[in-house]
Amino acid sequence: MEQPEKNIPVPVDTIGSVPAKLLYGVDFNGVLQFDYAVRIPVMRDIYDALDETEESTGSSTGGKSDIYYRLALLQRTITKLGDIPPEDITTELLMNELLEEDYSILDAAQTDAKKKRRELRSAAEPSGK
Repeated sequence: MEQPEKNIPVPVDTIGSVPAKLLYGVDFNGVLQFDYAVRIPVMRDIYDALDETEESTGSSTGGKSDIYYRLALLQRTITKLGDIPPEDITTELLMNELLEEDYSILDAAQTDAKKKRRELRSAAEPSGK
């Protein structure tokens, strides 16, 4: 009996990328941007977001620092935000233009992306065999 293939090839750039629409949008040059895609944050994103937070707020703890950190991390994982050029998707842009409800949508999209990636694990052969 032939064994089914366990390793399923999936392009890395599609793993954990979740495209959708924001509820209120982000204003960029007078135009609201609604379409977005996010990817799963990796340790480098966390490290760099902490570094940016400490540089900007002088600390990585406390209420203001926590909010700044969350946006700095999110900024690194947004792969599309309407027609905004990637280099213009900054923590400051998100701080000034992103509404709380849209932040929650983006945060939930990352959680969904993690779930999708985890589901791929159950279909894959364990590493090292």
